[in-house]
Amino acid sequence: MTRSLALLAFFFAFALLSNPVTATQPDSPTAADPCLAPIAVAPLGDTDLVVLGAEGKRLVIVDRRQGEPVRTISLPAEGSGMAVRGNLLYVTTNEPAGRLLEVNADSGLVQRQWRIGHCPCSPVLTADARTAFVANRFQDLVRATDLETGAQRTAKVIREPIALTLGPLGKRLFVANHIPLVRPFLDDENPTMYSEVSVVDAQRMKQIAAIELPNGSQGLRGIALAPDGDCVAVTHVMSNFVIPTMEVAGGAMNRNALSLIRTDSLDLLATVMLDDPELGAANPWGLCFTDDGLNLVVSHAGTHEISVIDWPALEERATERNAAAEYFDHDSLTTMQGIRRRIALPLAGPRAVCTAGGMVYAAGYFSDNLAAVDLRKQPPTVTAWELGPHASASLARQGEQYFNDATLCLQHWQSCATCHPDGRADALYWDLLNDGVGNTKNTKSLLMAPLTPPAMSRGVRKDAGMAVASGIRHIQFAEPSEEQADAIEHYLLEMKVVPSPYLNADLPETPKTDSPSCAKCHAPGVPRGSLTESARRGKQLFEGKAGCAACHPHPYFTSMKTVDAGLGTGIAYDIPSLVGVWRTAPYLHHGDSLSLEETITDYNHLQMRGKTKELSEKELADLLEYLRSL
Repeated sequence: MTRSLALLAFFFAFALLSNPVTATQPDSPTAADPCLAPIAVAPLGDTDLVVLGAEGKRLVIVDRRQGEPVRTISLPAEGSGMAVRGNLLYVTTNEPAGRLLEVNADSGLVQRQWRIGHCPCSPVLTADARTAFVANRFQDLVRATDLETGAQRTAKVIREPIALTLGPLGKRLFVANHIPLVRPFLDDENPTMYSEVSVVDAQRMKQIAAIELPNGSQGLRGIALAPDGDCVAVTHVMSNFVIPTMEVAGGAMNRNALSLIRTDSLDLLATVMLDDPELGAANPWGLCFTDDGLNLVVSHAGTHEISVIDWPALEERATERNAAAEYFDHDSLTTMQGIRRRIALPLAGPRAVCTAGGMVYAAGYFSDNLAAVDLRKQPPTVTAWELGPHASASLARQGEQYFNDATLCLQHWQSCATCHPDGRADALYWDLLNDGVGNTKNTKSLLMAPLTPPAMSRGVRKDAGMAVASGIRHIQFAEPSEEQADAIEHYLLEMKVVPSPYLNADLPETPKTDSPSCAKCHAPGVPRGSLTESARRGKQLFEGKAGCAACHPHPYFTSMKTVDAGLGTGIAYDIPSLVGVWRTAPYLHHGDSLSLEETITDYNHLQMRGKTKELSEKELADLLEYLRSL
């Protein structure tokens, strides 16, 4: 095929995916995808539920009267979010060139599909079902797609938009940004780092406000509009990163929170703790309101339970609680007393939650089942429903479950994932005690940690296995079993890479090898875009003139040595891998550098991390493009 014909074929294929297409039937699920890993659940009609899996490439329809799966719908890719309108299911796919699929729940056919950017998630429909909004998490974008014409518009938001909800009358879109965008501090002794909720004008597709949550807010996961339209509620973690990590009891390091935002004034009404004084409610995730508007339901992915909260009482109490605004005092842990029921669930890792007809349905991410909670009964009854046959969990999946399980922690305040969401970094600076008090360091991503010993910023642990065991012992204040530590290490070893959004996703590149040594930059079977022309030039500079490969050689992009990196401290630091560096700001040991550009220029005076001062502006731009592609 000539180059011109190849280009013509590409643009024809792209046009088909950018506009409605004829119905298709995806391939059936295979034995290679035994896990469902449910991430979304919603009512379907008057009698059913629909559950979306993140790993099984399928939807499961469940008869909510009988509690039994009645039908499975295969998907062409892993799902990342779902919205339901009538018998139509709008599913986003977790792909570098992501799609929005319109699936007919009756026929099981994909009726239409649209390309909607890198790794889209959290689809939301307007009342007339004409427009779909999604979050392009790793592009820091919110995207609106006209479902009739295929026309798209985007709005830039803050950092990793992960959940969306429309405000009253659909005029404003409220966006939960997952982790903080770290900015320069006015006071180095009192650093401020917090996640924000973006407010986007849904008509003009422009951010009009950024609502700052309290200092230490991170790990936003769910957002929902109250039935009366007055408030938006968002779940997140509250991290007390300004003190050394000497204890965990009483929520000394991390607490678990709910923030309420006024939809008219766009003011933060209050941030309240979901924990009890001696029992954490770790890793709050999904949330929804009951049909009568009287209760707010929150899933706690780390403690395998839900909170059912008296919503009118919470609104009243939240206003009083906000007056003190002491988020880490003892009194803040009493906010939920008398107005909340904590209900344990017979599943592992509840993330998705919905309500219908006086029932609450929560899906176990790790147990592949549903819990049906009947709030009409006192006390509420809980029933477990299976979502179909599934294979025994692999050692790596068991490790992922332990990594996210806060019941391993003293008083259940936090899990490994609290500070390492999705195995990556929370963007905060912590004073861990493994290398002395008063030595603040920014959180590291754990991607490739077992492949690139030693571990920790100063290489104080010989390998990831030792670091895992030490983390459970000194951060969760529990004694790890050998089985738990080994499983978590296997999870880290097999952690999936997210292909960079800076790659050309429309021109995918076939993996060049099946060798495990390349698993994190070209994982077999993982779709990945190709380098841009600028990144190709940057690669040549990285390996040649700039000299970066001396310390960051392929395939791990680290020499696994500890060296004095020229930061003026005279201290040797572990050379980190650069795989996934595009998503891990801030940089350097203390997080002094807020961007990759600063890292290789302003903080490289001695040129001990590459000969970047010898590069032209154009060469620097090419080098940065390559770094962001890794």
